[in-house]
Amino acid sequence: MTRINPEVAAIPYGDRKRIKSVAEARADLVDLMSGNPDMEMPPYIRERLKERIDSGPMRYTAYWGSPKLRQRLAEKLEAECGIEADPEEELLITHGVQEALYALMRTVLCRGDEVLIPSPHYANYLLDAIACGAEPVFVPLYEQEGFVPRIEELERAITPKTRLLVFSNPNNPLGVTWPDETIESLANLVRSRDLLVAVDEIYRDFSESKPPLSIASLPGMKERTFTLQGFSKSYFMMGLRVGYVAGPKELIHHVKQLHYILLLCPSTIGEAAALAALDCPREQIEPLRQEFRDKLRMLYEAVMSIPGITCARPNGTFYLFPNMRCFGMTSMDLTLKLIEETGVATLPGTEFGATGEGYLRLSVISKREQVEEGIRRLKEFSARHLGAGGGV
Repeated sequence: MTRINPEVAAIPYGDRKRIKSVAEARADLVDLMSGNPDMEMPPYIRERLKERIDSGPMRYTAYWGSPKLRQRLAEKLEAECGIEADPEEELLITHGVQEALYALMRTVLCRGDEVLIPSPHYANYLLDAIACGAEPVFVPLYEQEGFVPRIEELERAITPKTRLLVFSNPNNPLGVTWPDETIESLANLVRSRDLLVAVDEIYRDFSESKPPLSIASLPGMKERTFTLQGFSKSYFMMGLRVGYVAGPKELIHHVKQLHYILLLCPSTIGEAAALAALDCPREQIEPLRQEFRDKLRMLYEAVMSIPGITCARPNGTFYLFPNMRCFGMTSMDLTLKLIEETGVATLPGTEFGATGEGYLRLSVISKREQVEEGIRRLKEFSARHLGAGGGV
């Protein structure tokens, strides 16, 4: 009989296949579910990409990413995040943030190590921990506190086996950005308990007021922090798969070796697009980002107008995480019912951990008119199931 690595066999499957199979039966589906924006890259990036395709052969790139791109990203990290990263020894270009996350976790985690995960959480933090033979330890976040972590609860969850704290800021699925004082408190905890940190900042450019404080910029944190960023969301080049990770020299050295085995090198086309993105005129990219902030605000206000629903105010990402317990259904049952009755696709909160029960994740990746149609359908659904107060 064929044997499967037990750590791979243990990776759980979510319910998205079930949701998608129900969604495929609707021809008029409104997507408030995914994180794959319906938006073209700015013209400047598209034109530079065409020029690169026409300019010559598509050879392998440098294993760790082109020196030019790594230098530009090191400058970006210092200017925007206050992080000094040696482009040669502390920075790696990856196949999106997904590869960076797995490669670093696989490098620093051993079987039986514990990974601290504030939850609800992005699903891959759990999946990667399991794939590495580590034990995920979930620490709940509370809606009534804006989903900001309780430092004392995180500290109580730490054991001699705890190796890594992983989180996103701004947060997927919650849509919130943690305040600077929270990041400073997390840094104090991590230093005092000698932990490593992986922080996913892929939604950094969608913060409502100002970008979040990067934990690696704080005293004593650079040597224990992996900062993950990328181009997928900020420049609407999701399918080109360009991410990067900055981290401690002695650890990044080994992450690079695993990256070489997994991917060999970044994509030539992806790197060309990334370099173009760094030079993209602000007047081409900022209006696109602002459109997402505006749509998120519009969706939040609409959801909050429905009696019985509560929601932490979003200030980053593409997402809301409303509390839908007023419907008296599980998150999955409500998700399926919304698709079947109204043609609105969402994700159940349980896709992001058991603490997400009773919640849905709503997204604004679709064009404005589709989001507006989704709002109209949500209100009609609420009127039917909650009474007249949920009407349009």
